[in-house]
Amino acid sequence: MYLNDVAATIRPETGLPLARLPLAEPARGRLAWSSMRRDLLAWIVLSDLVAIAIPAWIALPFGGAGATLAATTVGMLIIVGTWALGGLGAAAVDHGSIPLPALLGLHVLALPVSLLANRALGSSLSPIAVACLLAAQFLLILMGRTVESSHLRRRRMDGHALRRTLIVMGPGAEPMLHEMRRHPADGFLVIGYLSSGTTGRLGNAMPVPDAEGLAQMVSEEMIDVVMTLGAVAPDDLRSLMRGLEGTHVRLIVAPGLQDVEPGRLTGLPVTHGWTALIAVRTRRTREAGKKVVDRLVGLMLLLAASPIIGIAALAVRLESPGNPFYCQTRVGLNGTHFTMWKLRSMYADADARRAALIARGGDSGNQVLFKDSRDPRITRVGRILRRTSLDELPQLINVVRGEMSLVGPRPALPSEVAQYDDEARRRLLVRPGMTGLWQVSGRSDLSWNSTVALDRHYVENRGALIDAKILAATARAVTGGKGAY
Repeated sequence: MYLNDVAATIRPETGLPLARLPLAEPARGRLAWSSMRRDLLAWIVLSDLVAIAIPAWIALPFGGAGATLAATTVGMLIIVGTWALGGLGAAAVDHGSIPLPALLGLHVLALPVSLLANRALGSSLSPIAVACLLAAQFLLILMGRTVESSHLRRRRMDGHALRRTLIVMGPGAEPMLHEMRRHPADGFLVIGYLSSGTTGRLGNAMPVPDAEGLAQMVSEEMIDVVMTLGAVAPDDLRSLMRGLEGTHVRLIVAPGLQDVEPGRLTGLPVTHGWTALIAVRTRRTREAGKKVVDRLVGLMLLLAASPIIGIAALAVRLESPGNPFYCQTRVGLNGTHFTMWKLRSMYADADARRAALIARGGDSGNQVLFKDSRDPRITRVGRILRRTSLDELPQLINVVRGEMSLVGPRPALPSEVAQYDDEARRRLLVRPGMTGLWQVSGRSDLSWNSTVALDRHYVENRGALIDAKILAATARAVTGGKGAY
């Protein structure tokens, strides 16, 4: 078998164990993924069609056959458009990505079409009812896609639906290999390695063979994915493409870009090929739009949450004496200080007892952020407030005042900022947020390096799409409560 020669003893700096990789496994490994992929594809198609059909048939008693026909026709146009824009592609099926921009854009465009279709077909539905039908279809499609994505992730975390992967490594590949091991839900089962350009880092890994040799290799080892990591030589990349022609195998190229979302890349033609333009500056209109949305939405949320804040403040005051609100100096945009509001979740003398708690070793391991999962200073009401994140609702005041955003890095203490290195200080390039990648990715359970990496990723890729994803994930994080202490 070719991969008996390909498997290499990995050096410690790659982050992989010092052991030979598993070689060819039974054929059922590949058949399991193929079967799983067919099931996932069938689920997506059926759930999309059902999401269109249910609201359409519900409209029958209210708007007659014309309403049902219009909703079905427009819905099918939306579904076909979504599929044509990649809704059934590798990103959606193999990786569980939700085509949110395509779905949202098509539904917005479908609203005037639906209104015209309902009138033309003699429907008695009002324009508001037509908009509600479209919204219902959108939510049901989104729900079906979310279920599919969650199911795929759970299966992969359990060791199923993995794709047999051959890695082709070039210079600079080690950090990406380490990241692959940290994200098993991506579903790559590494079978072996090839080396491009240099073999010094991979021990006895063989170089990339010619096209015929590669085709035979992926056939014998039942490879599903060939992935290049780092600076793979152009000649080797050409051999890979030639060798994979006519096969089921996908070729994934990972050039080593970190903290760059696909939306920031624009393809540019060059002589006999192409390159990518990376957006490194946030447009002023986007920043201005975010500021306006933050204040308007923040004001509406503050008005809606006022009764909850009042009841919670009363509960805090009844359990322990002192001001039910806790005000603290935090560091915001470009290092400016502001006063952040929260509901008090600790006893009034908590700050005075902090030094003693640190001296006793009461820290959860985050090198800069002090967190203790069994902090004795937290009141009983405070634990409920923290568990449900209700203690953070008064921060809507800071959002309305323009000191914070709905989405952004965690607002830091001045003492924490004093310990920042250059990478951590990039968190101060945007307004801190009530929620963010840190809050929806583990919260206080994360290490400091992970916290910085998440906030840096947000700063580099900030925009409406990533904000929408974070807001959608916030509800799940708050419901689960993991890391909230």
